Amino acid sequence: MDVETKGDTPDQSYGRSWAAPGEIDTFDQFVEDFHAGRINPDDFKRFRLQHGIYGQRQHEVQMVRVKIPWGGLTASQLDRLADVAERTPRRTGHVTTRQNVQFHFVPLADVPDLMRSLAEVGLTTREACGNTVRNVTVGHCAGVCPNEPFDPTPYAAAVARFLLRNPMNQNLPRKFKIAFSGCQEDSGLTPIHDLGARAAIETVDGRQVRGFEILIGGGLGPAPQLAQVLEPFTPADDLLPTVAAIVRVFDRHGNRDNRNLARLKFVVKKLGIDNVRALILREREALRLTMAGRFPPIEVWEERRSAPLQPNRSLPLAGDLRSARWRATNVVPQKQLGWASVNVRLIRGDVTAGQLRAIARIARDFGEGTVRATNQQNLILRWMPLGALSEIYAILVREDRAEPGAERLVDVTSCPGADTCQLGITSSRGPALELGQMIERELGDLADDAGVRIKISGCPNSCGQHHVAGIGLYGGARKFHDEQAPTYQLLLGATLAPGRTRFGKPMARVPARQGPDAVKALLELYRVERKPEETFDVFVDRTGPERLRSVLAPWTELPPSSETPEKYLDWGSDEKFKLETGTGECAA
Repeated sequence: MDVETKGDTPDQSYGRSWAAPGEIDTFDQFVEDFHAGRINPDDFKRFRLQHGIYGQRQHEVQMVRVKIPWGGLTASQLDRLADVAERTPRRTGHVTTRQNVQFHFVPLADVPDLMRSLAEVGLTTREACGNTVRNVTVGHCAGVCPNEPFDPTPYAAAVARFLLRNPMNQNLPRKFKIAFSGCQEDSGLTPIHDLGARAAIETVDGRQVRGFEILIGGGLGPAPQLAQVLEPFTPADDLLPTVAAIVRVFDRHGNRDNRNLARLKFVVKKLGIDNVRALILREREALRLTMAGRFPPIEVWEERRSAPLQPNRSLPLAGDLRSARWRATNVVPQKQLGWASVNVRLIRGDVTAGQLRAIARIARDFGEGTVRATNQQNLILRWMPLGALSEIYAILVREDRAEPGAERLVDVTSCPGADTCQLGITSSRGPALELGQMIERELGDLADDAGVRIKISGCPNSCGQHHVAGIGLYGGARKFHDEQAPTYQLLLGATLAPGRTRFGKPMARVPARQGPDAVKALLELYRVERKPEETFDVFVDRTGPERLRSVLAPWTELPPSSETPEKYLDWGSDEKFKLETGTGECAA
């Protein structure tokens, strides 16, 4: 069904409901039955996760994950997310690397009402967690990127809608992630997904045909693996049967005995890409026969806007260094003449209720009432008139959301870590904030470097995408002088650039409190010794591991805690560090 989105875009691309209000009544009943002892905890956990409600390390509270297919949001939906934020203890939403929005510390009793509130504007939490196909993501520049063959968003939306609540997607061996890209830069990060789809056009029988290069078997976590090509070109008409075939093959061959070996990447590793490819293509052929005419048609649409506004106020003054920097880093001209995308940088992915409402107002007043979440934990205001940038900037300044440096070195990615996650070893949010502030304070000339990113995870599972960062860090623990302290493993030199894709190389393990100092030493070396136009991954290769480890060596050890007790503490904590992790629910 369609939902009323007064003041929002009339396009069919945004605003269509993903919700099913009836299932919320079922969830409410399950909560009541669980509290009454009529449902055992394991069964309730599986049901809860299927509906996007994730247990935190703190007892009696939940994380509510709102599924945002392809990152698309209307202004009305942003306003409702703001309402939800105000009803949660932190009064803040968190944008994730999967383009979802999360709320933390929510009592279970409050969850059904929040789910109903979200459903009223077409949002759902269904299948945002659990052993299902998770959110289908899209690179945020899709549809406005100058070098894309076509906008993959409608195709991603069709895949998301086809799989949502589909019986084939309710009890997979483990979670399954899908991403689409249209641009040459692959902003959708397709190589690290179970299924990646890159837009392509081929000439078939003398006509131009849209389609995708399909990749399978990628993933991060403790055993990262890059996706491999299923077939170089899949016509768009074959997209849904191909996706269905891949999911069904995974459902049959995924490891149901050991969840640590249950992702599609392990099926590819065990059987080999050629055998998996043969299984999928055979399954697709069977689906063509058994489901002929039953796959829904893909509605292809294109975002178009009327003529942009003429300037009615001066653009940010050249002498205003802060606004000039913001425009240089956060404003990207679209392929549509006269329009730009404005990247609203969210520190650690966090956004308050007031900021959500301000972003919604900008979307309504200057655009067509739409926003996209990004896989870099930011929000993108697309279709902003170039003539309105000064006004947009002024609004963002008032809301403390005009931070420059979006998707540059200073824009550090971080998962929630041990602050809330049961699997978290360290508090990744603390060093993320400190690193961003340190770069602004002490390495300002590098802050807006677009060739290197920092990404942090609180454990090896890589929710912060540390494996694909120029500088990646993931949390752990180690004893120094017989006393345990939190640590970070540093990985260097990852790139997803076409033709040289690779994960970061482990270089050193440093105590958590010394992580920013270690990163600073690396960046100072990079600043002094890099060659003109040299990217960070090339610099890492040229410098070599021996030299890099020697630069990091002063930060890898600790004196006894009697001399520096603060260095044995985790970021944001004044209590003695203790390695405590629970049973993670991401694969329950």
